[in-house]
Formats: sequence, structure tokens, C-alpha cells
Amino acid sequence: MSSANVAFRQLLKRPAFLVAALLLAISAAGLNSAAGFLQLHFKKIAVTLRVKSLKEGLPSQLGNWVQLSNDQSIDPEEVQVLGTEEYVFRDYVNTANKKFTHAEIEAIRKSTNPGERAAGIARLQRKDPAGVIRAAFTYYTGMVDTVAHVPERCLVADGFEVTHYDDKELSLGNYPSGDPRSVTLRFLSFSDQTGGAPDAAGHNASVLRVARNVGYLFHCNGGYESGPYGVRARLQNLRERYGYYAKVELMTAAPVPPSFQGDDTSLIEINNRNDSLAAMRDFLAAALPALEQCLPDWEKIHAAPAASR
Repeated sequence: MSSANVAFRQLLKRPAFLVAALLLAISAAGLNSAAGFLQLHFKKIAVTLRVKSLKEGLPSQLGNWVQLSNDQSIDPEEVQVLGTEEYVFRDYVNTANKKFTHAEIEAIRKSTNPGERAAGIARLQRKDPAGVIRAAFTYYTGMVDTVAHVPERCLVADGFEVTHYDDKELSLGNYPSGDPRSVTLRFLSFSDQTGGAPDAAGHNASVLRVARNVGYLFHCNGGYESGPYGVRARLQNLRERYGYYAKVELMTAAPVPPSFQGDDTSLIEINNRNDSLAAMRDFLAAALPALEQCLPDWEKIHAAPAASR
């Protein structure tokens, strides 16, 4: 007989151990019974999108905003870090922007060379950073409290510094019911702290930095939240059986040519916060209704009998 078996037999001969084991078993059974009686749900059931995928459900044109880049795919390791296979990363251009011509927009869209397309997008951003929005849509379900990848963590880790941080109240039209669609956008500005050494062409990297304005919000369990803590509060509702959230993250950027002689303050002024916020408001007014058509029908889920969900 092994030493582990001998030790276990000795424990069984101790009344204190038996009493403790019995109390633990009773407590576990009582907790499960209480959770069932009170209809508490410590785990969330995943709910599927109303469309086959976000990539198919989100249109290439949203109001005046037209998809400029091909849908970006990431490798399996990055998918694991992202935490979901439901993602859309796209650049959209504002076709109503008078600083851009139809010809240059179409030339970028029709280009099959990724490098040429990226260079074309950068040229538009130099003309007007607020005229191009990089949009990221991601969808998560079945989680309890994990909220992955918010800009103030990820961009700071990549060498950016937060210069402004606000919550902006936006009124974005109405829901199909006629109720106003009022949301809160978390709106941040970042300066690029990654420069310092000359690049391959001999230019000082400090003048090649890119100022970024970023706005994000979540749609979680049928409603909007501006930050991760609001999402967690919804997901941690023990009376809720199901759980999902989608994150919408928008970014305008101000890439500069090697001839630029300004500093970080000048870059932030180029990527004007008011212009970026106005662009994001216009984009979201068209994007959110389209996203809502992709997400689970929350009212229908709760109206259906549990066995049919």
C-alpha cells in the first residue's frame, strides 16, 4: 500500500476530518440547491450572432463612410490573444470630405498591392486625419467578467501616452422603436513616445511620431456601456443566464512626412480632437444600427422558452 493511501486511511480515522468533509459536502449541496432555487447563474450561456459573421454582416458602406482597406486577418496566435474569432478591422474613408477626390479614393480601393494601399491611406490621413477612421469591431460571448483589450492598456503598453481622457455623451438618431439612441463614447488622445533614434533614411524618429485619437464603447446584453467596468457589472448579474458583449473601437491618426519639423504638441493639434469626435459621431450614427442588426436579439432571447434558446 502506498504512503498516500496510508495517510488517507489515517485521516478517515480522525473525527475532525470526517466532520469537516461532511460540512463541506453539505455546504456544496446547499449552495447548488440555493443557486437553482434562486435561479442564479455563475456561468453564462453563449449566444450567437444574427448573421453568419461580423465580416459578412457589417456593410462596406456606412452612410458617407466607405471601406477603404481589405478586411485584415490575423494569425492564430494573435486570435488567441484577441480572445475571439469574431472580429472586423477596416479603414473607412469619408467620401463627403472635400479634401479628398473621388479618383484618389477609388485608386486606393482598387489597388491590389497592400503597400500601395497603405501608402494611399497615409496620404489621405495627412490631408485630413479625421477623414479616415480605422474601425475595429469584436464580439465575445459566454464570458462572465473578462473585458479584453482597451486602448488605455494596449496603446500605453505599445509606447503611447494618454494626453486626454473624456467620456462624451452622443445622441445618434433613434432605435427602430423610436426611442433616442444615446450612448457614451470613451474618447482618448495619445502621443507617440516610441521615437528617439534616426530611421533608415537618417530622419530623426522623434518627428515621425503619430498622434492618435481613439474612441470606444461596448454593446453588452442589450445595451451600451462606455467602459469595461459597466460591461463587467452587466455580465456579473447572477440572475442573467446569457452573456455577450461587442466592442467598437475607432481611431484617427496623423502620420507625418519626414519633412515635418513639429513636436508632439503640433501632432496633437494636427489630429484635432474636435474634428475626430465629429467624424466618430458621424460614423457611429451609421455603424451602430448596422452592428445592432448583427448582434443577438436580446428581447427575443428572453421572450423565448428556455428550452428553445
